[in-house]
Amino acid sequence: MRESAPKITVLMPLFNGERFVREALESILGQTITDFELLIIDDGSSDASVRIVGDYDDSRIRLIRNHENLGVTATLNRGIDLARGEYIARMDCDDISLPNRLAEQAAYLEQHPDCAMVAVMVTMMDENGNEIGAWLDDRKTGTGESIRRFLPRANCIAHPGIMIRKSILSRYRYNERQRVAQDYDLWLRMAADGLVITKLEKPLLRYRVHTASITAQSNGGRPDQKNVRTKTWFLWQRIAERKLNGFCFKVFCATGRDFCYAVAKKSLKAVDLNLRSPDKSQRAQTPKLDSDLRIMQLNNRAPVRLLVAIGKAIGTILPVSNPSSLFFFFPFQHVGGAEKVHADVVSCFAEQKPWVFFTKRSRNNRFRQLFPPQAGLFNFWPLLKYGYPLSVGIMAGFVNRHQKPVVFGSNSLFYYLLLPYLKPEVVKIDLLHAFGGKTDQFSLPVVELLDHRVVINGKTRDDLQGQYAENQVNPQLIDRVVLIENRVSVPQEYPEKIASDVITVLFVGRGAPEKRVHLVGKAATLCREKKIPTRFVLVGDLGEALNACDHENCLVQGEITDPCRLAELYRQADILVITSEREGFPLVIMEAMAQGVVPVSTDVGGISLHVRHGDNGMLIENGQEEQIVAELVRFFKLLSDDRELLKKLSRNTFDYARATFDTETFCNAYRKLLVNN
Repeated sequence: MRESAPKITVLMPLFNGERFVREALESILGQTITDFELLIIDDGSSDASVRIVGDYDDSRIRLIRNHENLGVTATLNRGIDLARGEYIARMDCDDISLPNRLAEQAAYLEQHPDCAMVAVMVTMMDENGNEIGAWLDDRKTGTGESIRRFLPRANCIAHPGIMIRKSILSRYRYNERQRVAQDYDLWLRMAADGLVITKLEKPLLRYRVHTASITAQSNGGRPDQKNVRTKTWFLWQRIAERKLNGFCFKVFCATGRDFCYAVAKKSLKAVDLNLRSPDKSQRAQTPKLDSDLRIMQLNNRAPVRLLVAIGKAIGTILPVSNPSSLFFFFPFQHVGGAEKVHADVVSCFAEQKPWVFFTKRSRNNRFRQLFPPQAGLFNFWPLLKYGYPLSVGIMAGFVNRHQKPVVFGSNSLFYYLLLPYLKPEVVKIDLLHAFGGKTDQFSLPVVELLDHRVVINGKTRDDLQGQYAENQVNPQLIDRVVLIENRVSVPQEYPEKIASDVITVLFVGRGAPEKRVHLVGKAATLCREKKIPTRFVLVGDLGEALNACDHENCLVQGEITDPCRLAELYRQADILVITSEREGFPLVIMEAMAQGVVPVSTDVGGISLHVRHGDNGMLIENGQEEQIVAELVRFFKLLSDDRELLKKLSRNTFDYARATFDTETFCNAYRKLLVNN
């Protein structure tokens, strides 16, 4: 027995762990920090586990044996009472700690006295020690703020990878009423009380996944039910203690949503769909189905309807109202072509002072300024994220109490979840920017509820007609589809291009996979190798979409939200390049054509309805990526060599935009649809 109290107690419960305990022990005894005790509490093992521990002659090991099997929760609480360290680090007998784990966690707690607990990220391994990947929820919650946001939904902290102050753990202890997920319950109680929980963004623990593990046994094949059970006990305890707060409300909303998933899971035959599974082993081994489609499938289930009914009752008594009775639902307010169109639509109704709800978390709010100041703008995403289906009911009850309300949505899952719960006299309209972008899929179950569907090009209407036929949707519903093309401001006079030996190729867009920005970078590099006098300017949040080897051949400008600066880049450009694998009709093409910039684009979506090959642009077959790059380079060389052709195309491009993209026609069409219905 050590005479002085150690800085750290490593608490390891042990039960029939003979197969892996030696590796676990050696990973702790081999830590770079030595000021610790390894407190092992055997909970009635019937195998050779205790003998293996006894083989180690190390004064830092304390082996305690329970007189009977108490279970892991009671064993952990006994360990808290016996621990002598200032900090308690958890460790399981089948995992492996990296050598610097304890040192880095202790140093963090020393440097951050306001922090109650620090976890580490984990790397998952199978029973043979082979790495099988990461726990996704663990890796995406690397900060205290992100952990606090995620905990109401599910656990995101690996229990054997934490280090906590003993004073905190002694006060909270493990709840012995929680037969499983006692760790998750502890995190919820600490977070609800405002304690700081954070994580080192390093995988310092190798977490073993096997059928005999405590996690696997407690899940029993139903981790979703375990999740609901744990959070329900937590909420009952907070109610009994009269300690409810905003964090508890988020847990309540997430529990209701999880309950709906759990009830509906069997009827949907969705065991393999991994519906909201918080269990890391299942997440690592089970493919995911798109979450939006899953939620739409569950939206009409009895538990969902019950929570919606509760929400509707709340919505009807809210002490506010929307005098315009005009409601818009859009996902984002960040920079994007669709977001700019949404702002244009709302601007047509500025005098009515409509209300606009943003239903998903935006990357930024830079396009918020494009919406008219008269409109009421509401960031609704936290309530949707933590409150579905209660939030659907609240909004339905609120909208339904208005006289002759009109709802308009685009790209918003929440909007389509809302539609079934609106009264029949509510006018319901959506806008579909493109077919194949997922919205056309999760909106399919509710198309019969829509009074009108707006599309921005005729091809999308044709695609919808095919989808309706394939899914046995009433073919007469296609008559509700209305074509309204987007608008753009076009100068009165053709903006003359400044003559230059180098042609400027412009890309404007996001770094999303479907945009295939890396093809633009490849074309830039080939143009340089072939000595084609070109200058490539790329605008947008590209992230890592551009290959590193192509960066030096591109001038990356980042996101630009100032309309004047963007218009100036269009005026300086000769060619707009589009390499997308799917599109509707991009707003950037309209903006470019209005400035006489020649579009060179893959022939996808509705682009060919406006861009005529050889007349006001160039189209490339959407084939193999190598062929697309080769065609891009060929057209760039052609237009660089033949400046008269480039000038002709530029003039034709402007004339087409002047004759086609009319602002007044745009607003009149939307007003007729929404106001004069």
